[in-house]
Amino acid sequence: MPGLSAPRVSLETQIAAGLRAAWLLGQGREEGLRFTLLSIEGAKRSFWAGAICLLPFLLIRALASGVLLSHSLPVELIGYVLGWVVFPLASLSLADASGRGPLWPVFVAAWNWTNIAQYAALLLATLLGGVLPSTLGGTLTLAAFGYALWMEWFVTKTALRVSGARAVLFVLLDMSIGLFIASIVSRLAS
Repeated sequence: MPGLSAPRVSLETQIAAGLRAAWLLGQGREEGLRFTLLSIEGAKRSFWAGAICLLPFLLIRALASGVLLSHSLPVELIGYVLGWVVFPLASLSLADASGRGPLWPVFVAAWNWTNIAQYAALLLATLLGGVLPSTLGGTLTLAAFGYALWMEWFVTKTALRVSGARAVLFVLLDMSIGLFIASIVSRLAS
């Protein structure tokens, strides 16, 4: 689907293609990259995935901590937005340092769209974890988290055409940023 992100392509078509990319990449299928919008415009439009993931995020937070009923919701939402913006910006420097800067728009688009599959897995694990015995629920949540990490590693390795070890650096960067943002949100929300 080269050229999918050209201005004449509707946003609805691009979102549908992004959802297909998430489905394929979530299965470990490299051909999902063809649907990730292979241009700067496509990378920008892939941030619509953040809007799609907002409801699962809120549900997960509500089920885990009751955040929807709390005064901390604005702080949680700011943290959510930062999570969608800071890592892509930080990953540009790492992609450039790896000699993969020209592939960064493909990576960002793929990373954004696969977040939908990650949130779906985490929401399913959270919902099932609420009705299953705690040990089984915890194991399911851990498996969903492992799947999300694997998916990010796979997308990084595939989209940037880097080694598995180099892809781990991107995943660690994302985890570090996420943990940093979560710690600030936690302090501000309490």
